[in-house]
Amino acid sequence: MIKAVIFDFFGVVEQEGKSNPLLIAYIKSALKPKYKLGIISNAAGDWVSELLSEDKAGLFDDITISYKIGFTKPDPKIYHASLKNLDVEPSDAVFIDDIDSYCVAARKVGMQAIHYQGFAQLERDLGRLLSVPDK
Repeated sequence: MIKAVIFDFFGVVEQEGKSNPLLIAYIKSALKPKYKLGIISNAAGDWVSELLSEDKAGLFDDITISYKIGFTKPDPKIYHASLKNLDVEPSDAVFIDDIDSYCVAARKVGMQAIHYQGFAQLERDLGRLLSVPDK
C-alpha cells in the first residue's frame, strides 16, 4: 500500500523557475490529506527554499537535498535517506521524476516510480497506483 509520494524538484515540482501550479493544487487537495510527501533533489544549493514559498514547502514532510547529505540520484543512499526520514518502506513509496534513469534507480531500491512527462499523465498514472486495493 502506498503511504508516501516523493517528487523530484527540478522538472516536476519546479518548472521554469517557479512551482508547478497544477501539481501544487493536486498535492494540496488529493495527496496531502492522505500521504506522506517528500522531495528528493540533486541540488548544489538550497534552491528548494528559494523557489518554493514557505506554505508550499510546508506541504512536504521531508525535503532531501543532495548537497546536504552528500549523495546524488541515482545513488541508492539518497532514496534510502528520504524513505528513512518519511519512516516508510521502499515498497510503500512512489517516486516521480522527469529523468527516467532516476526512476529506474528508485525501482531498484524497491519503490514504485513514475517517469513524469506532464501533469495529466502523472495524475492518471499516480491515480492508478493509489487506487490499487490492499492485498
